[in-house]
Amino acid sequence: MGGQISVESRQKEGTIFYVELEFEEADRRTVEVNITQPEDDKEQNLKGRHFLMVEDNEINAEILGELLRMWGAGFTVKKDGFQAVEEFKNSKPGTYDMIFMGVQMPVMNGYEATKMIRSLDREDAKKIPIIAMTANAFTEDRIRAKEAGMDEHISKPVDAKLLVKVIYELAEHSFRGI
Repeated sequence: MGGQISVESRQKEGTIFYVELEFEEADRRTVEVNITQPEDDKEQNLKGRHFLMVEDNEINAEILGELLRMWGAGFTVKKDGFQAVEEFKNSKPGTYDMIFMGVQMPVMNGYEATKMIRSLDREDAKKIPIIAMTANAFTEDRIRAKEAGMDEHISKPVDAKLLVKVIYELAEHSFRGI
């Protein structure tokens, strides 16, 4: 395919694999997203809720955004942890009901951003639910998310049924009337 594969490995630190393949850029209209209608009214009841979505991958943001729209929720997208911290810091308390935090992002990763949000001198900064959303699904990744102050960890690709279940579990503790 005319690409390259390389690897970097350091003992007791880890291994990184790089795979480069050249493709023509896809026409955005050809990206197919298979999202089914909600199976119950519970998913429809996110109307009036507003989420902060921190995601540097445009397609992932589009898919999550479509789910939230379908469930009646609004959202604001930021492309890195620094932007997310600034957005949350400059918003009025109560603006966001929950944060979906990507983990591997440019400028500032999701772990650092979560720690900064949790350290802000605002009551909602300590209690707003933050969900790690990452392709990293190992136990260590879940532990690292918790240590950073995240409430939950969801692996990508996102399972819509699991996502809504986690939203409702976290919502029981943070916002009423859902």
